[in-house]
Amino acid sequence: MRLLCTVVLSLTAACASSAHLVVTATDTTTSVAAVADDVANADVVALGELHRTPGVHAMHHELLRELQKRRSDMVIAMEMFERDVQTVLLQYLGGIIDEPKFLAESRPWPSYARDYRPVVEFAKNHGLVVLAANAPRELATRVSKEGVESVTGSPFVARETSAPEDAYWEAFVEMMKEHAGTGGPDAMKRFYQAQCLKDDTMAESIVDHLKQRHAAGARPLVVLMCGRMHSDHGRGTVARIKSRMPELDVRVLSSETVEDVAAAGHSRQPTLADYVVVARKVEQEAPPQLPPAQAPFAETAKPAKPVEPAEQKPAGAVAAPPVAAANPEGQRPALGLMPDYGYEGPEGIRVETVREGGPAEKAGIEAGDVILIVNGTKVADLTSYTEALDAQIIGKTITVRVRRADAEVDLQVLVGSRSR
Repeated sequence: MRLLCTVVLSLTAACASSAHLVVTATDTTTSVAAVADDVANADVVALGELHRTPGVHAMHHELLRELQKRRSDMVIAMEMFERDVQTVLLQYLGGIIDEPKFLAESRPWPSYARDYRPVVEFAKNHGLVVLAANAPRELATRVSKEGVESVTGSPFVARETSAPEDAYWEAFVEMMKEHAGTGGPDAMKRFYQAQCLKDDTMAESIVDHLKQRHAAGARPLVVLMCGRMHSDHGRGTVARIKSRMPELDVRVLSSETVEDVAAAGHSRQPTLADYVVVARKVEQEAPPQLPPAQAPFAETAKPAKPVEPAEQKPAGAVAAPPVAAANPEGQRPALGLMPDYGYEGPEGIRVETVREGGPAEKAGIEAGDVILIVNGTKVADLTSYTEALDAQIIGKTITVRVRRADAEVDLQVLVGSRSR
């Protein structure tokens, strides 16, 4: 088993060449070993990632290996698993249930096989605790539609949560400004409450665990794996950890992408984090391939109807993820639509509203449509939709398959943009 786990994490090592670590204070490149030496004695290390960026994930996998060598008592907390699946996660780590049952009951993210399975298998092999730290998506969605009072008292969210209109709020509004005005009055505040609920829940999950361990005389290192919005500038989850246990030493790594890793530094924001993983913007590596018995998670795109002959794929073919070219600095691909955050269909995401004059409206996408495929990538839920959209090229025309009533149709959409 140890050999298998070593192989699992090593499979992503080639991706590390597409990324490097930068010390923000000095804007100098450093090594994984040096970072591990520096942060190993902290209480919490937050790895703020860019989701589905192979170079970033590979660097995080390598850092986890180095940290475990220095701290055998390491605990891994993950945004990617939600509190209500903690028992299932521990059962799998303890060998009580097999992997198919674990996957069926834990709601893994769409990119689990490549990006997070190596982490879970590493933890299982080394006897590490993994915290399913996040608030359940269903409850966060409820908050975004009904307000935070709608989930008060649930054991799966933080006992206390707040949403102060501070610098974090300003950054959130900037990130979400395309959606301003959609979702009704005070919608942006509800979206922010949902974001803060996740931050508080992850922070509480970590702090509760640390307090229990401290009471027993142990002081483990907790490594938090989360999207960088939850940790950049010491905001989000990091701020809420510190508010609960001010004495903790919390270190932060961020991540960003550039076109030329060898030539570029980073965005030079000393307050961003202690270190930044700088990865190549155009990730052309295929996801690391595991033996079929160990990686049964590849999804096959649903057969098209209707599809032009030129777009038909062989039966059983797995759609290749689109390769993103460089987009303008500070800009993200956008279609000019608002998803229905309360949609719980078996696949896809439902469109709640479309922006007047935006790319979606011009292409013929309507409120109520269910988006099934974005440029060849199957959409399972909001997470996979966001990942597929972020991989697109601003200004390029892509095919978006939607279901309307009982029919499926492919629409040609010119990808727009919004600020990051």
